[in-house]
Amino acid sequence: MTLGFFASAQIRSKLVLLHIWLIKTFLEKVISTSGSADDISSLTWSLAGAGSLIFLAWMGKSVADYFAAILQAEMGRRVEITLRQRLIDHLLRLSLGFFNHHSRADIMRATHSDSTSLRMLVHTTCGLVISASQALDILWLALIIDSKLAIWGLAALPVFIFPAIRAGRIILGEAKTTRFEGVSIGNLLLQILSGIRIIKVFQGETREAKACINSAGELLRATVAIVRRRSVARVILDSLGGIGIFVVIMVAGPKIASGELEWPVFVMFVFLLNSLFGTMRQILLGYTAIKTQSVGIDRIDEFFETEPEITDAADAVELKAPPREIRFEDVTYSYDTEPVLKAVNLTVKAGETIGIVGASGVGKTTLLNLAARFYDPEEGRIAYDSMDIRNIKLKDLMKSLAIVTQEPFLFQVSIMENIRYGRPDAKDEEVFDAAKAAGIHDDIVTWAKGYDTIIGPKGTDVSVGQKQRINIARAILKNAPILLLDEATSALDSVTESQVQEALEQLMEKCTTLVVAHRLSTLRKADKIAVLANGSVEAFAPHDELLKTSPTYQSLWTAQQHSGDKGSSA
Repeated sequence: MTLGFFASAQIRSKLVLLHIWLIKTFLEKVISTSGSADDISSLTWSLAGAGSLIFLAWMGKSVADYFAAILQAEMGRRVEITLRQRLIDHLLRLSLGFFNHHSRADIMRATHSDSTSLRMLVHTTCGLVISASQALDILWLALIIDSKLAIWGLAALPVFIFPAIRAGRIILGEAKTTRFEGVSIGNLLLQILSGIRIIKVFQGETREAKACINSAGELLRATVAIVRRRSVARVILDSLGGIGIFVVIMVAGPKIASGELEWPVFVMFVFLLNSLFGTMRQILLGYTAIKTQSVGIDRIDEFFETEPEITDAADAVELKAPPREIRFEDVTYSYDTEPVLKAVNLTVKAGETIGIVGASGVGKTTLLNLAARFYDPEEGRIAYDSMDIRNIKLKDLMKSLAIVTQEPFLFQVSIMENIRYGRPDAKDEEVFDAAKAAGIHDDIVTWAKGYDTIIGPKGTDVSVGQKQRINIARAILKNAPILLLDEATSALDSVTESQVQEALEQLMEKCTTLVVAHRLSTLRKADKIAVLANGSVEAFAPHDELLKTSPTYQSLWTAQQHSGDKGSSA
């Protein structure tokens, strides 16, 4: 494909020169004709032949343009698709921390707009190859015909080089601004879509619209600045082209008068210069376009240079059996510089259900994230039996886990595929059983397409409670030995919560379970409850004992009892 493109570019360039040379030949024949009938008759046939060759050269150039354009577009698309696939694959391998430090708008722009920039970069580079090939051929022919005249015509061209380079640098800076502002607008739009109910209730439409307008204004300013720079550079180059032709006329005039230079050669020279400066204009536009497009490529490079923080150790081993116990040994973890967990020690026996409670922001979810190895402790370790989980292969570790989070997440595929996500080979009957256990089967069968129902945005809308029960069915179907529940029933009403809690209790009988619960009453049957306070474990005991020994637990329990068991989050 690449060779075919280069061949098309070379053929096109040579046919452009042939076209100009044939015009020169055409003029020479006309001028050399004496005016007699025989000469005119002979000239007619000669001109017909020359005209046919000019036409064929022009059509040949058009055909070469066609193939070059097709190959150019195909190469660009292939590169774009390949890059996007590689980038998505790379992003999926990155650790959770990467996604916490980069906005969704930035990531979406990299996978979409910036990947498109690479296609445009390939397209632009191919255009530069065509233009450069043609410029070199034209320059070569001009120097062969009359080197002195060519040098006079191009004398002003070096004056343009340094301003063009400087303009390119300025355009690069403005392009970085446009990308930043584009990401800012994307973040604002995502924020608006996520918080539309809050915006409506608190009447923030005007403020949010103003913020978008301000960001769009900055984007417009930077975009116009790029266009202005490119336009100024183009005007300068066109002016230099005019100066070059003026100089050629002044130098060639005496030569034509003295007979040293023929009119057809002069006309061809003007054609050559005009084509050369037109080609230089295309090179200039390509150069500035590359500067603009390179910003997105640089961002993609930054993403590719980011390595996963959580990886398999060089001597990582397979997890051949579920652990008999999970131990948190002096585990410390910080977000930025502020410690969230400090020297946490816990031991969870196989089959136990361990509750995790504490005030908001105390590190309950962080503890689950560490157990799932979304992050690694800064100090201490988490061990399966006596083995540090950092020495267990990640794929085996993830196979041993099922998780249900506070915010239910469903893919935009069928209900069947959503539940089956953790076990793609599960039979339909197993999916039905999991849905029944999660208390969602009876709802699903009432929908028009049943288990083939597609979840929004253009599919069926379901309630938050229904989404969560589908998530729970997914966890039930996976049947992993370790279950992580992060306020899994907080989105459910009391009736549905009671149904799902019963299903979860049956599931937890087969699992080692860590539960962050919204309501403390749901943890009364837990084997033990870890009470987090000030980043450490204040107490670790069953519910009844904690009511006697843990001031934090007593306070949380009292607050929820006074509010009808719907009080502060645990």
